[in-house]
Amino acid sequence: MSVNLSSNLLRTFQQLAEVKPTAVPQQTAQQVGLPEEKVVSQVEGAPTPVQTEQATDAFAAVQALNQAWANRFQSVSGASAQDVGVQGTLANAPQAPEIGGWDTAATDPEVVKQTNQNDCGAAVAVMLGKEIGTSKTQPASDKDKMSALESRFTQGQGTSPHELSNMLANQGTKVTQTSSKLDTKALDDALARGAKGAVMVDSSLVDPTTKPGETGRAHWVSVEGKDDQGRYLLKDPSTGSKIPVDAQRLADSVDISWNKHQGGGQMIVESAQGMSEAQAAQEGGEKAVALGNTDGTGSRAMGNFGRESS
Repeated sequence: MSVNLSSNLLRTFQQLAEVKPTAVPQQTAQQVGLPEEKVVSQVEGAPTPVQTEQATDAFAAVQALNQAWANRFQSVSGASAQDVGVQGTLANAPQAPEIGGWDTAATDPEVVKQTNQNDCGAAVAVMLGKEIGTSKTQPASDKDKMSALESRFTQGQGTSPHELSNMLANQGTKVTQTSSKLDTKALDDALARGAKGAVMVDSSLVDPTTKPGETGRAHWVSVEGKDDQGRYLLKDPSTGSKIPVDAQRLADSVDISWNKHQGGGQMIVESAQGMSEAQAAQEGGEKAVALGNTDGTGSRAMGNFGRESS
């Protein structure tokens, strides 16, 4: 690093370097009031050749070092750490762990979230009606549709398979196949042709607050498709989330629902275009008996996750 001095300061330093004593030490001592031994009796005017050579070498060394550093960083402006000799790379650094503990694909705005502890069935009926039925053409909000379905078809304590069949008919869809267990072939075939599924499971399947070994409540979810890993994508009204679940877990949850709540199974749901609501309800109701008569409700996660339906 070099420092530029102003001309005034430079002349001052030059003048100081040329100062010579103007009086003998005794006179100077008397003038400044100091003992004679404290007064410098001689000032060297010019450096010796050796001193000059040493100073020149030191200055030259500093200048060379400064220039070397300047050249080094100027030439690699914007370069990588390896270019300037810095060891290690970000690629070798340990990766931060992913956040999250249970399988949730995403909170999905298309998932209709139930508005109370018991209306998961109404939420599933509205979701499926919006996807493959006539719900989108109905002017009411999702919340108002759910309230109307619950009031018309249930006693407010949950939704039985027969009641869900009636709700689905009201939303322009129909139940075409049912099973008391998970029938993966029937479900896969239905999804392939654009149909959907409604499944009664134990809510522990979709409730992240459930502890190991605990069971939940009978609960309705819809099945909208499969992901690239072959897992079923469930739309869960209790959390407002889309959740990927493998076939075995889904089958086990249906079995737990039967064992613990005396009801469970799957419905294949398709468009009821060209069919009256009464006819769709009658045909669907006959098929729904395979799932029992247990009311599907919500899960404990309902109050903590997802969004409220609009």
